[in-house]
Amino acid sequence: MLVLGSRLGQWAVGVILLIALLAGLAAAGVAAPIEDAASTVFGPIQRGLRQGAEPVANLLSDIDEFDRLDDENRALRNRIEQLESENARLREEQIQVRGRQELVQVQEDQADEIFVTSSVITRDLSGLRNIIGIDRGSDAGVVVGMPVVAGGGTLVGVIIDVRGNSSFVRLITDPESSVRVLHQLSRSEGIVSGDTLGNLNVAFIPQATDVQPGQLFVSSGFGGLLPKGIPVGRVSSTSGTAQDVFKSIRLQPLAPLNQLETVLVQVTFTPEPVGLPNADAKAAAAKEDAEGEETAAP
Repeated sequence: MLVLGSRLGQWAVGVILLIALLAGLAAAGVAAPIEDAASTVFGPIQRGLRQGAEPVANLLSDIDEFDRLDDENRALRNRIEQLESENARLREEQIQVRGRQELVQVQEDQADEIFVTSSVITRDLSGLRNIIGIDRGSDAGVVVGMPVVAGGGTLVGVIIDVRGNSSFVRLITDPESSVRVLHQLSRSEGIVSGDTLGNLNVAFIPQATDVQPGQLFVSSGFGGLLPKGIPVGRVSSTSGTAQDVFKSIRLQPLAPLNQLETVLVQVTFTPEPVGLPNADAKAAAAKEDAEGEETAAP
């Protein structure tokens, strides 16, 4: 009785009676019209709620899909970066192998000579001098004056300074470089020198010599400073008039001087300068005269 007297108890009893009534109506077949009426009344509300909830559900689904695609894209980007890194490494290895093969070919072509393979470790970037440093020095038998060549046996320059484990090379395009050369076809001798712009200029080739673009100049070997026949450069241009004594010739270096990474030092060649006797005698006489004048001076 205490339970029935409270509001909660009354509400519970009402719910039980309602359930019992609905069960009885369902058993008697009377509940169908009520269900239809309820469906008619509450159906649009349910559809509205369902339609209103669909955008939210779709948004949540899109967010999940976006997160999944973002994860996949991130994984693909990482894989692409790995592949690019591997390709760069393989490409670098191929370049180095190709460069070593070219140097080995030089050694095979000149079996009577000994070359020391050296890596370029520094270069002058100021543009004022064309000088490079290599990682071989006196410990490897390198001495001043030895020729340095690139792949294909083309002339790079000459050793100008030697340390224990390193040396410095003056490139043929350096303003202070001077190499005696031959025009390969005519055998005319000239001197190739560099300039501040990194060009190769040939002097003392007679105007009558037929020199055409694309033709080759090689080291002459005269003077004892370099071996004979090292390819130096190809003619890029010529100029001059019939009144000029010598042609003005410019060469394109055969060695890739701006991309050098590995070079060869020909350690079996020892420079032995050969001067002209008359010139030496004149120089000695001039020196004696100068000393005599200084002695006679009060």
